[in-house]
Amino acid sequence: MVYSTIKPILISLILFSGFSLGQEKPKKNLNPVLQSALLPGWGQKSLNYSDRSRVFTYVESGLVLSIIGSTTYANILKKNYIAYAVAHAAVSSSGKSHKYWVDIGNFSTIEDYNDEHLRNREMDDIYEVSPQWGWVWDSDSHRDFFEQKRILSDQMKQVASFGVGAMILNHMVSAIDALYLKRIGREKSLSVLPWVPEESLGFGYTLTVHF
Repeated sequence: MVYSTIKPILISLILFSGFSLGQEKPKKNLNPVLQSALLPGWGQKSLNYSDRSRVFTYVESGLVLSIIGSTTYANILKKNYIAYAVAHAAVSSSGKSHKYWVDIGNFSTIEDYNDEHLRNREMDDIYEVSPQWGWVWDSDSHRDFFEQKRILSDQMKQVASFGVGAMILNHMVSAIDALYLKRIGREKSLSVLPWVPEESLGFGYTLTVHF
């Protein structure tokens, strides 16, 4: 699943962040826009906008912690609700998809589930009645408790997904902001040169602004 790849990516980002921001002088040859696209706030820091750099860095750090925390909590909940189903519904936990855990939370037994889908002519969704796929909840209250934990786990995974999207947006906004700061902070050179007309008396000045 995609969530299993989130944590190593985020850890790499944190390590890269600490290394990059810890350098006194960022590399001069790297465009600040690219810097901020890679690590929000880096380009702002290289352009000497420390306050703006800290804002993007704090947002990035908060998102990283949120993603790691919600993903970790979702995985803990998943392990717990699977163990709970094994104890109270006599299920075999190996080789089961997410759909299976959703289904056992909605029906007390495999027979109830199959009967419902047979009435609706949904033959492809029928489970084989066997120890590998069967379940029997010992009480509705235990099934309801399992379902609450399963839903909460899914919600935590959604929070992690939204966090990843927010991180991508933070990188984009930081890059755009660095581009804006680079343009308004671009040095302008001003030269004033004397100018003497060839066919008349007097003189003047030539004013040149280099952008």
